[in-house]
Amino acid sequence: MDGVENKVAVIAGGTDQIGQAISLALANGGAKVAVCDVNQKQVDSIVEKIKEKGQQAIGLAMDPSKPEKVKEAIDKIKAEFGVIDILVNNVDDSEGWEIADVLDDRWRKSVDKNLNAVFYFCREIIPGMRKNKYGRVVNITSIDYLGWCKGKVNISATKSAVFGLTRSLALEGAKDNVTTNCVIKGDIAESDLPKDKSEKMASRLPVKRLGKTEDIARTVGFFASQKSKYITGQMLFACGGKSLYSSLSV
Repeated sequence: MDGVENKVAVIAGGTDQIGQAISLALANGGAKVAVCDVNQKQVDSIVEKIKEKGQQAIGLAMDPSKPEKVKEAIDKIKAEFGVIDILVNNVDDSEGWEIADVLDDRWRKSVDKNLNAVFYFCREIIPGMRKNKYGRVVNITSIDYLGWCKGKVNISATKSAVFGLTRSLALEGAKDNVTTNCVIKGDIAESDLPKDKSEKMASRLPVKRLGKTEDIARTVGFFASQKSKYITGQMLFACGGKSLYSSLSV
């Protein structure tokens, strides 16, 4: 991954399979990586993988939906690495429900993970980026925001809100060389996905295969680098053409 050498990158939600791929890709490109997520064991595991490759990384086990915990984490990262250059928001709640089944606790969980966590990390990091006249913010959301999946009203609502936030932040930071963009992920082949389900999902896509975590990592890497310096406030579909089935993608 080019264009991220010696940059400080914060990965919020860095321990799921996509988050790990992003963390490793940025580290391999020479970035100093801070992995933030809930589970201490998982955080330590990905940090160890990065350090085994001779790259710099720290891990912070914390709750991304708690503003005070986000602030504590960012303060520690700044103390360790200094100015933050790259923020990747990958915190994710993908468990969807029909409206009648979206109980208050389920709704709060979706809002906390899919929207509030993004907001809290952006609030803590973007002002420093603007002061430093450099920043790359990449918000990862899901193609489910298009709203075509029955039984995912909470996901559609919270994921689509992230794009609105992305556009507003892009306007705020543009004059200070801070770009904010959104990666829309499609169906990804993950290790716990049964083979029959994987094949069925792939057959419905124009490219006839599921995406790999590395596909998302490469897309994030583009927005995190200098290669995208003239692009801000945009969404890029990494979905194998799935968005072509919806008129809302244009």
